[in-house]
Amino acid sequence: MTTDPIEPMDPDIDESYADDLDDGPYIEENSGQAASRVEGDMVQNVHNWLGRYKAARELSDAFVQETIGTFVERFYGPGGLPREAAAGILRERRHVLLVAEPGTGRRTAAVGLLGGVPSPRREIPTDDDQQRLLPVDEVPWSSYGPSAYLLTVPPGSRNGRLRELLIAYREAVEKGDSYLVVLVDRKSLERPEDVPGFTVLTVTAPEREKLLSQLLDDQRARLDVDTLLRTPPIPAMLEGATPAQIARLSHRIRAAVGNPQEPLAEIAGKSVQAYQNWDEELATWFEDNVDARTRLFLIALAFLQGGQATNVLHAMEKLAEKLSEPANVRGGIGAPGIRQLAKSVNARIDDEHRIVFTLPSYNVAILRFVHADQSKAFRTRLWSWASDLPMRRGGSPNVRVAGQVASAMLAVTLALPGADAPEVRTLTERWWAYQTLRPLVVDLMTAVAMSPEAGAAMRGRLNQWAVQSGSVTLLCAVAAVCGGELADAYPQAVLTRLNNLAGRGIDDVTDGVVDAVRSLWGRPLHRQATLRRVVDWTAAQDRRHDVGLRALAAISETRDRVAFLLAELAGDAELRAGLVHAFTLLFTGEGPQGEFREALFRWLDAAIEDPAYEDLITDLMVRAGGIGQGASSRFARMSDLLYDWQPLARDAEAPAAREARDRLNERLHRANPLVAP
Repeated sequence: MTTDPIEPMDPDIDESYADDLDDGPYIEENSGQAASRVEGDMVQNVHNWLGRYKAARELSDAFVQETIGTFVERFYGPGGLPREAAAGILRERRHVLLVAEPGTGRRTAAVGLLGGVPSPRREIPTDDDQQRLLPVDEVPWSSYGPSAYLLTVPPGSRNGRLRELLIAYREAVEKGDSYLVVLVDRKSLERPEDVPGFTVLTVTAPEREKLLSQLLDDQRARLDVDTLLRTPPIPAMLEGATPAQIARLSHRIRAAVGNPQEPLAEIAGKSVQAYQNWDEELATWFEDNVDARTRLFLIALAFLQGGQATNVLHAMEKLAEKLSEPANVRGGIGAPGIRQLAKSVNARIDDEHRIVFTLPSYNVAILRFVHADQSKAFRTRLWSWASDLPMRRGGSPNVRVAGQVASAMLAVTLALPGADAPEVRTLTERWWAYQTLRPLVVDLMTAVAMSPEAGAAMRGRLNQWAVQSGSVTLLCAVAAVCGGELADAYPQAVLTRLNNLAGRGIDDVTDGVVDAVRSLWGRPLHRQATLRRVVDWTAAQDRRHDVGLRALAAISETRDRVAFLLAELAGDAELRAGLVHAFTLLFTGEGPQGEFREALFRWLDAAIEDPAYEDLITDLMVRAGGIGQGASSRFARMSDLLYDWQPLARDAEAPAAREARDRLNERLHRANPLVAP
């Protein structure tokens, strides 16, 4: 019988935050609506948010159909065409430039076009760091037959020669008999009609009232939506609102409909207050409630809404200790109890002693308000306390509580103006030591990095950490993120960060980089770009050389992976040239050792089965051996490697390997300048 090892305890923690937190009934996710008997606006599960971002990036069938299902008719020009007619133009002409300004709902309009052509559909990534289009030969084009692509041209003037780039993209798409929709604004491309091969369309923004009405269409069975949208102050909120802002308002309205029998004026008022993050109400509340115990209970509940009320009280007292508040804040018969505290913070306790706020979206608004209203030192201590909430003495962390904290981190990060996410580091460094929490950490970092609100800042932080951080824990987490879902949306950015990590020369971090490369190699779209970067490392004369050899070994672990690798090398002269340089460096030294030595043996095994691979390996070795001084020594080491792979003692049992060894060895012998005739 096997048992799972007990997770390590952090020696710096002498008090468990989670020992007394029972798991109890838990709602994994509820999209901000009432679920079971726990009501109120609960934060979405991190993994669910990540799934939404991924579906949007991949333009999945479900995402496209959901978008079309809530699509508000707008008119495509020229001629005021409805969506179906505009989609017909894409089907017929295949390449469309959709000219519209950011913030007008243009991406939804583009998805509406793509919904009229067959799947699969994919969004073409851009160079995120430089905010420009990728060279066409670095785009991970689909290898699964005809596809439909969406390309958004980054705004600004960094693309250079944009007209020529768009033509190259169109030609690449034509080769695959595929479709292409390019989103571009007038500032980036003044005369889109001059780009040959494209049909130019424009699109109007959707009518605001119709958009909000459509987004709430599934609420009509329980709510008079049309009257609600005419109920103040909602009409005033729609004036000048962007489609994204209207979508956010629709979520707040959903959250506010706890009781459909409530007067529409109340629902409308709460919706707008929630949309405005309850800023005025919270400012007044903090003015009226100066008692530290009540304030801390409010903050603790913002993290643990839906849990047992006594657990929230316990966590609040731990927060008081973390902030070095006076002892009377942390309890005593004279201090406010749970019922009084619940009433003071606009919360209620149900029959099972679970506690929730009575106001929609209140928990996220509280954390947002506190972040804006308190010092950086306070926020640091707050998230240090929050990161300890899942910890239990002598055992694995409470994963459910960790999920609540991570969800709170994600929600408040997305809600902050100028979202940045520095506190993500606090959770990462505290939780990474626990195997059970690592998937949650990776999901959290990835979700923030893929979010429209905080993504750019988080991706910048990942690079900053990769270059500058001295925290091995943080660096390993960055490597894991780069080997996951983020690569599908930002492949160039991921490889840049892995390159910086590979140059650090830290063993544990190198392990993480190799694991990330192994993961990327398992995604066919990323193989070519990943191999290019790995070969660059092997040819480097710094710490990246050894990382590259280990990574090359990692993507040669099985017969199938070796076949993929050699096939890529056979079709790319530039890759082979880089590997020749790497082999020269390798055999000038002591020759291949360890993992890469075993990988080369697998390459040679593949050469027995395919003469093309034998020619490829022979060419690499002959070219690498004959470069510059020391050629004879390199050829001698190569010959030794061949005899280690296929010893004379095993010749009788492996005649094919013996013949391959002798052919290779003869080629090396003829190429050796000291022995060649």
